[in-house]
Amino acid sequence: MDQSNNLIENLFLWAERIVYLLIAILLLITAFFLIYNSGLALIHSFEEKDFIRGALHVIDRVLLTLMVVEIIYTVKISLRAHTLSVEPFIMVGLIASIRRILIISVESAYLTERFNQHMIEMGVLGFIIIVLIFSLLACRKKKL
Repeated sequence: MDQSNNLIENLFLWAERIVYLLIAILLLITAFFLIYNSGLALIHSFEEKDFIRGALHVIDRVLLTLMVVEIIYTVKISLRAHTLSVEPFIMVGLIASIRRILIISVESAYLTERFNQHMIEMGVLGFIIIVLIFSLLACRKKKL
């Protein structure tokens, strides 16, 4: 009975590794396409009259790529330790929140019709960032 349980456990372990590996490959492909897209956006931003919009698109893509890389790191940790760590997800949340604040700040400088909505969203995002930072500090303190 123990041998069959051990065999089943090993089978699930290998299946888990294969799934994580496939996820990592898909995320890597996504990251490379985002980097490629960022390069194209940078080149096109020099060609357009509205350089700010192009630069905004580049920053958005680069920060999105950073989020994908952080998720890849999470998958790598999960493969090694066979546990899911919360810290990388908090980092992805921080990057996403900061990314959105950067986008809003540039948009609100050029698109004044949604200024009030942008300010409310930035306030909520600021609160989320504070909560995420405290969560990250609590996770790190717990590890010590």
